[in-house]
Amino acid sequence: MKLLKLTINDNSQQHFRSLYPGFTIQFHSYEDVDWDKFNPFCLVGVNGTGKSNVLEALASIFFHLECCSCKFLPDNFDFNPEKGFPDAYFLEYLIQDWNGRYNIENYVHVQITKEAGRVPSLYIKEYGNPASPFRRIDILAPTDENGKRIEAAPGKNYLPDIIAGYSSGENEILSIPFRKSRLINFDKYRNDFENGLEFQYPENSLIYIDEGMSQAVLLSCLLFENRETTLSFLTRELGIEDIVSFRMNINMQILSNHITSEKAPFVTDHISNEINILKGCATCWYQTHEHTPGNPESPPSVLVLDFLVDANTRRAFSKMFGSAFDCFRFFQVLYELNYNFIGEDIKQDIYKSKGVYTHGKMPDANPLQDVFHFLDFMIKKNIKEDSGSKELLLREFSDGEHQLLHAMGICLMLKNRNALLLLDEPETHFNPEWRSKFIQILEGCLKNGGDNNLTKDILLTSHSAYIISDCPSDKVIIFRRDKDNKVHARKAAESGYQTYGTSVNMLTSNIFQETSTIGKYSLDKINKYRKELKEGKKLKDIIEDINRELGDSIEKLLLIYEFSNQEDDAHTI
Repeated sequence: MKLLKLTINDNSQQHFRSLYPGFTIQFHSYEDVDWDKFNPFCLVGVNGTGKSNVLEALASIFFHLECCSCKFLPDNFDFNPEKGFPDAYFLEYLIQDWNGRYNIENYVHVQITKEAGRVPSLYIKEYGNPASPFRRIDILAPTDENGKRIEAAPGKNYLPDIIAGYSSGENEILSIPFRKSRLINFDKYRNDFENGLEFQYPENSLIYIDEGMSQAVLLSCLLFENRETTLSFLTRELGIEDIVSFRMNINMQILSNHITSEKAPFVTDHISNEINILKGCATCWYQTHEHTPGNPESPPSVLVLDFLVDANTRRAFSKMFGSAFDCFRFFQVLYELNYNFIGEDIKQDIYKSKGVYTHGKMPDANPLQDVFHFLDFMIKKNIKEDSGSKELLLREFSDGEHQLLHAMGICLMLKNRNALLLLDEPETHFNPEWRSKFIQILEGCLKNGGDNNLTKDILLTSHSAYIISDCPSDKVIIFRRDKDNKVHARKAAESGYQTYGTSVNMLTSNIFQETSTIGKYSLDKINKYRKELKEGKKLKDIIEDINRELGDSIEKLLLIYEFSNQEDDAHTI
């Protein structure tokens, strides 16, 4: 998909975070057809100017649209299609209409309007034909006489296949709709199981890539993508040579609501065929013991699957799943089964939540409550200091290495899918070299992986001038507050700023309004010396202080040169 425009129109006092009524971002222009290039939108500005709120608004809007249009909603989810958050907006984008191939001519133009207190309206028209009219498509799932949904709404076909969220920090607000989606996915899984329906992958399109999910993303890419081309950056930048082995633990937990039954089903019984196939992919496996039915005090047995990765392992996974994305989807299902232990009262509280305490309301499972997790994730890595290769646990990698793997993996996994990627500061743990290379690395691995960039849009927030300098001016959106403290977003090109190829110092000055090139603490010291000279302190004494405080810094030399030309003390240095 390709975003065109977002406008927040909510005139209630409950404006969306720092985005007040009338806030607008123009992303792509309708006439712009240069969409096959890799050009993510980079949202920049000083802290507190609302750039992350745009990601949060889009995630919240699409969650509401998903809930309007999907076939299944839990009985305990008191959903009101007339009430969204934000509650009034205009959203416009282009999306690929899949007919076996993706190309520039194959877009559908979508406009979604929501007025406060009313159900959203979705309209589509043929792209590239300005004279063709928009026609309305139902966004609400049809129901039977009892109000039960019978199928997904036609409008769901014009929503993105995937909305992926990632935050390097604790962006609680961004994660809210994604966490709700996980609970919905689990409830749908349980509902299908209890009603004897065939297993299906999650209907909801929102995926949040946290630590657990990121392991699934990385493993899927390592098993399916070409190490010599698509994943060549792993060896070049991180020294990663290959995945060596991994273990999967599946705890045979009893399905919630059946804990005391003597014939209680296991949570994983609904995917028993898939697990049996997974056993066939494993190098070896075993089950610890038999669970005692009807005894809630009996510890669950554990299915342990070990995989020593070689060409046969990759062929087996390829035969079972077909693609990295389908492999990830299965791991996603396993992870979401971990919500088996969360009670209905907690779910209802989370479904109603709009605030920043949702994560605290969702308790973490202890090891005995988990249904699924990875263990012993071993990577072969070239350690330059040791001049050789070494097998390391994935958990032994640095925060920056994890962050680079997460961002690359997410983009690779979603190639050639109608997707929207919302990346909140994906470079915070990078060293300066990786920040300067991030866009180049991302573009290179997508190109080598055969992605034509036509099907997805990437929005990332950043404070890095290095990343901004790799983005064209019409893809850099600068956030600032006006004198009334309202947030405005404007493209760098509209402000007359050239970003692509511009020096880091100039971007820091223009965009982040920071003119100093050294730290505030040392700058205060330098200004103190200037003040002392004006107050009559001898130049010789000041130079001694400068030498002691600033050492061999270039600022010291410039400062001494400046002082040596003072008219009132032109004698000697």
